Amino acid sequence: MQQDKGKFTQQEIQSQPATWMETLKYLKRDWTGKLPILQNYDQVIVTGCGSTYYFSIWASRFLQEKTGVACAALPSSEIWYSGESWLKPHRNTLLIAVSRSGLTTETLHAIEAYKDMNKGDAIAITCYEDSPLAKMVSTAFVTTAGKEQSIAQTRSFTNMMWPIIFLSERNIEDSLVEQIGQSSRQMVEKYQSTAQQIGSDERLSKFFFLGNGPLFGLSQEIMLKIKEMSLSHSEAFHFLEFRHGPMSLVNESALVVGFNNPRLMEFEYPVMHDMKALGGQTLAVGTYETPPSFADHAFNIGMDVPSAWRFPMYLPLLQMIAYERSLARGLDPDNPENLKAVVEL
Repeated sequence: MQQDKGKFTQQEIQSQPATWMETLKYLKRDWTGKLPILQNYDQVIVTGCGSTYYFSIWASRFLQEKTGVACAALPSSEIWYSGESWLKPHRNTLLIAVSRSGLTTETLHAIEAYKDMNKGDAIAITCYEDSPLAKMVSTAFVTTAGKEQSIAQTRSFTNMMWPIIFLSERNIEDSLVEQIGQSSRQMVEKYQSTAQQIGSDERLSKFFFLGNGPLFGLSQEIMLKIKEMSLSHSEAFHFLEFRHGPMSLVNESALVVGFNNPRLMEFEYPVMHDMKALGGQTLAVGTYETPPSFADHAFNIGMDVPSAWRFPMYLPLLQMIAYERSLARGLDPDNPENLKAVVEL
């Protein structure tokens, strides 16, 4: 029935602040004092497929910035069939394999290939404790609060981000868990109507997401959500790379979203000003004392949350835009065209 379209996706997006608190409490209870020390490794490889490959790009940039350890992201297929060309010999490696279901064929084969190469330790992040992936490694972070019924990943993606942050920060105070929950709920309540407005804007036909460093991985994930849910033209770029050709597509039918890094305003803001001058609608997502002058819309997130713990907060409102865009086009966000929840070869 029409009124049932997207009911699971909507609930999964809106439930994220509550599920995040469950996951953070699980990590504090079960993993404080038991975490691998990343600085004991020469390199960290993060791997996944689809959304979890984009997750891997975010995670590798984040962990390298926070720990100083060399980190890289690879699609699981690259480790499966050409791992020797990517994994350097004589380097103590940690592999972090990410899969919502723990059933993804390429990721399971990647773990097997990695073990066959005797490259080092492996960690899994998944939402299902009885999954094959969780059973293949000695250390598995199981974020059961992120389980979903929808095909497109929303709640699962953000809940699986917390173990990565925990690997860097090592612990979390109870007061910060409560603060993250409160700040996230307030953010959703404040900006939900704006997300609905943008997603249902029939003038928009092209969506561009810009980010640097760890935020580039998140821009890719939201690019995928727009494609999956709404079958719309959607691309992700590093900020300055967008000027090298892709900006030719910007006009009044384009939405340009900037995932802003406070340290890089001098580089990012001029790009957004240029896109606005070309007629594009602009959306700023970040932490601001005042909204940027270029922004037609701005989502100000996590002002009272430490920066390392803020990354999952970038996503729910953008997921809402994808959800609303899908409904506006008469589609079902719960069941994107040609897709299924688990890819098994």
